[in-house]
This record gives sequence, structure tokens and C-alpha cells, in this order.
Amino acid sequence: MQTAQTLVLETVQGLIEENEIEKALDMLKDLDKQTGADIWQDLVLQYGNYRGAKKANLEGRIDYNEFRRYEAQAKYALTELMKTIPRRVALNARIHSIGAFEFEVPDAPRLEKLIGKKSNLLTIEWLEKARKAANAVCRVVCTDGTVGTGFLLQGGYLMTNNHVISSADAAQTARIEFNFETGKSAISYELDASDFKTSPPTELDFARVKVKDRAEAPLSQWGYLEMETETLPLIGEDVTIIQHPRGEIKQFKSDEIIGQMKQYLFYTTETYGGSSGSPVLNKDCKVIALHHAGKTMEEGGFVINDKGEKAGANRGILLRNIVSYIKS
Repeated sequence: MQTAQTLVLETVQGLIEENEIEKALDMLKDLDKQTGADIWQDLVLQYGNYRGAKKANLEGRIDYNEFRRYEAQAKYALTELMKTIPRRVALNARIHSIGAFEFEVPDAPRLEKLIGKKSNLLTIEWLEKARKAANAVCRVVCTDGTVGTGFLLQGGYLMTNNHVISSADAAQTARIEFNFETGKSAISYELDASDFKTSPPTELDFARVKVKDRAEAPLSQWGYLEMETETLPLIGEDVTIIQHPRGEIKQFKSDEIIGQMKQYLFYTTETYGGSSGSPVLNKDCKVIALHHAGKTMEEGGFVINDKGEKAGANRGILLRNIVSYIKS
């Protein structure tokens, strides 16, 4: 017997297959409100990406083939997102049991409520900081087919993972692309392999390399990310990862820190292949870690603290350890 949730998801999948992306997004938005699946942030991202590409196509800023590429990305992203909904709904049901909602409304109710254990409200200033930070994040493309993410540091240096750019030889033929966003034209740069520092994936898994500037497209226009190497956020605080998942257009996701041990920071923020080398940003949009790995509990998870507790999580290398290594 089909549940209402299953029927909705099958209907949405049918809409996606018929290229009715906006109708599919609207149905998922309604489903999120009814079930508390917590997919709103993902949906906002897909709304923006798809509608931005559609508008750019109608205005002649991108051709139809380019629009179809964005359309295919949206279809894939929504299909993958739908796979997570049953688990999210089940988890939400366990957290918010029926008994938790057995209350009486007082005669003079205060209608504003904090839903959940903490406030996720952000100031508008955060949006401005996040947009500025996003400008300095780029896609990394290597000749062996490897695609990852990187970001600019002060002085015109690119930071990414060793498992994205493993050597000076790899850096010699790699390129990085800024502005790889919906409705925009990407701008590429080459790397100066003579100024290259790295550490293996089993240690700090970073690669830092100088970027070759271009007179006609100055590197300075992208700015750079500031680092926070002194103060670490607390367990439960949110971090944001700006990334090129699967090598796609720039995206972001925020979620909370669940552990910290040695040179590692652990968080539940979602990533995909291609997100390797992304900056992990604190609430002030400063880099605190370099994202490099993730494991589900089905894969064995990570030990996330000195108590030996394990969890499915994504993992980053603390910038303070990387900076200390480079200086030494």
C-alpha cells in the first residue's frame, strides 16, 4: 500500500522526468512544510540556480545548450535530494514525538516560537560576508579528470587538497575557474608550480600554490578568504561550506559541528565528490578548516572526539595546523 509520502515523491519524480522542474520544486516545498524534512535550504538553492539559468537563457545571456546543462544539473540534484527525504522525515518524527506537541494555547499566546534546540537566525550582514567569501572560491580542474574546489588566500595563493592537486607536476597543468555560477561566465587561471607546498592525505591533505595573475582579468577582483587560526567554534555551532559539488556550479550548505580531535574538525554539513578543497567557514565567514573527507556510519564513521565516540560526518583539516606546518 502506497503512503501519501511515497505517492508525492513518485509524482515529483514524474515531473522531473518531464522537465517540469518548477512544479517539482513547488511540490517538494509543500512536502517539506508538511513533514519537516528540512530540505528548505537545498530547495532555495535549486530554485535560484534553475530560475537564474532560465532567465539568462530568455535574455540571451546563455544559449539553449548551456541552459539544458543547468536543467540537467537541477534534475540530478533534486533526484538525489529526494532519496534523503524518507530518512529525514523519519528522523524528524523521532525527534519531535507526538507528546512533544501536547500543550494548551494560553489566553494571550506569544505566537513567535523557537523551533529546535537553537536559533538559526542570521543577520543580513552575514549574507554580505558570505557573498564576498563566495567570490574567492573556485573550481579546480586537473588534466587527469580530477575536479575539486579551492579558494584564494591573501597573496594570490590557492588552497585545496593534496588529493585534488597532488604535486607540482599536477599543478603545472591544472587550471582554476572563478565565477562558475548560474548565468555567469567562468574565468580561468593557471598555476605557478614553482611555488607549491603540500602534505599527504594521511597527514594534513593540503596543497598551496601560487596563482598566475592575468592583466586582462586581475586576480584581485575575487578577493581572498581570511583565516581564523586562534579561536575555534564550539561543538553545536554552525559552519558553512562553499563548494563545487560534483564539479557543478558553486553552491553552499550550513550545518553544525559535532566534534573536534587533533587536527580534525567534524561536521554534518553536506558535501559531494568535487567538494574536496572547500573552505569551512565560521559564523564570521572566516576559514577555520579545509574540507577533505566524509564517512557515513555504514562506512564505519569517524571517531569524532577524545572519548572515542563515532559518528557519520564530514571532516576538515584545521587551518591552524596547516599554517603552522607551512611556517615550519
